[in-house]
Amino acid sequence: MLLKYVFAAAVGLLASGEAATLPPNSEARLAARQLCNGTIALDTSTQQYVIQSGDTLTTIAGQFNRGACDIFQANNLTNPNLIITGDTLVIPPQTCFPDNTTCLGPQTTPTATCIPGGPGFYIVQSGDSLSALSALFNITLDSIIQANSQNIPNPDLIEIGQVVNIPVCPGTQCNISPYTIQPGDVFVDLAEKYLTSAGQILALNPGVAVDSLQPGQVITLPSYCASIPGLSSAEEENAGGNWTAPAY
Repeated sequence: MLLKYVFAAAVGLLASGEAATLPPNSEARLAARQLCNGTIALDTSTQQYVIQSGDTLTTIAGQFNRGACDIFQANNLTNPNLIITGDTLVIPPQTCFPDNTTCLGPQTTPTATCIPGGPGFYIVQSGDSLSALSALFNITLDSIIQANSQNIPNPDLIEIGQVVNIPVCPGTQCNISPYTIQPGDVFVDLAEKYLTSAGQILALNPGVAVDSLQPGQVITLPSYCASIPGLSSAEEENAGGNWTAPAY
């Protein structure tokens, strides 16, 4: 359930809070202006919503035309990347200028074309897309499309259980070891702490329900993924990604 970690996607034009950046004559800009000047009535009701598998704050905000961070604040959440299937969220009243930024970190566009170390594959789960994988592995969408030109003829259509090739940088390695989940852990935070990506962790733990990690649960963790020190340029070109230890 990958979209727990992807919050850069738009949450719906009325809930974007970015009317000034829309084309001057677009219907979306008109709708946003009408929403703010009162010609379209705001939904001032407070609602409840039970989180479904595949949900993120972003997708829920888009569904209700609210701000993701407004929902975050209304529920006193501590991590915008972590919501639990089956929990109930309060959906606050709609506002003229929804907040989709203050609770989220800065978003960057991937520029790398390969991952360090590996693995060089990913098994598609429900809700996945190649663009989502680009964000999770922190590599460009074009690099994934090119690596799968033979097995994925239509980049907009991937199927659950399908194997996606992930390009691996030559002459790189990751440590790999078991890791015991601690309270509050989410893959995106582990990736930042251990110098890997959420996609690499997900690829090595395809059966793990990432939206309901339990303290004490053991996962396989790739860490400190980087270039192998001491290799010449020629050796790097001939070397693939490596693991420095077995998982168990």
